[in-house]
Amino acid sequence: MPEFTPAQQQLLREHRLACFAGRIIHDAQPPISDAQLAEVELRLRSKLPPELVALWRCTFGGRLDYELCVDYDGHLHPYSFNELFYPDSDGYHDLWGWLEHEQECAAEVAEENGQEWDGCVGFLPIGGFEYLERVYVCVEPEEFGAIYAWSRALPPAWPLRLHQDALTRIADDLHGLFALLGFDDDPFVEGADAGQELLEALDELAASGAEGAALAQQLQDSLRPLVRDWRAALEQGNIAGAGELQRLALTHAVRSSDIELLEQLRAQGCDLGQLLTGGGNGPVHARVMQREAVIGWFAKQGVAEYQLDGDVA
Repeated sequence: MPEFTPAQQQLLREHRLACFAGRIIHDAQPPISDAQLAEVELRLRSKLPPELVALWRCTFGGRLDYELCVDYDGHLHPYSFNELFYPDSDGYHDLWGWLEHEQECAAEVAEENGQEWDGCVGFLPIGGFEYLERVYVCVEPEEFGAIYAWSRALPPAWPLRLHQDALTRIADDLHGLFALLGFDDDPFVEGADAGQELLEALDELAASGAEGAALAQQLQDSLRPLVRDWRAALEQGNIAGAGELQRLALTHAVRSSDIELLEQLRAQGCDLGQLLTGGGNGPVHARVMQREAVIGWFAKQGVAEYQLDGDVA
């Protein structure tokens, strides 16, 4: 991420853009005030990790438009981390609402254990997606600043999705979390889904004049290295040494019934039976998506269906 001049920083603020830990936040809110920071700590009954304070000094809330995959004990889950909570947002809950939710849960747990709740919670929800995903910053001394992801279960009728609520630690701090954010597909390709809200925000910046156009180009250039480019790895012949890129390439091949791509991956020594998202491997995905040609191809290679215990395809 480039260094910004004061004039560029002002231009970013005018267009509700902010940069933190190498990622761009759009619909960025004003930085947290000293009074707001004191109120959060008072309600939480805890000091905040310095990385979180730094994020909120940059922007106290906003939206993210990257992709993230969370590993819940082998179940690879496409995780929606779209919103950074803030007071009085128009989301499912605002920051105060989610904090109150955690306080209510903590009080219930204490009551179930026959204890009197001390008014403290160990985890602060800072973002996520509606009521389905939440990102937490730990404020307990043993893991102060560590990042946890939580996802809500969906009914068994949803194939290749989580069917039990899940929680796991995903990063040591906020910088580690933001380093995980990227793009599984190139957002600059026509018809792409990921990153389009962010690119629209940059287009608005570019339309503001010559300075805005130059700054928007800088920011777009910073996005390109975040593409998880399995195609380049395949072309260079080194995809077998990159597990995440293998997974993305296999997923694309199954979804698009691309037998030629599957043959290329086999020839380069990729693990054809590895788990993809949802706790199932390629043959499971092929069956769920009714890709008959792909089902037959995997059968000829001797790659059988494999599904994690407890996951329903």
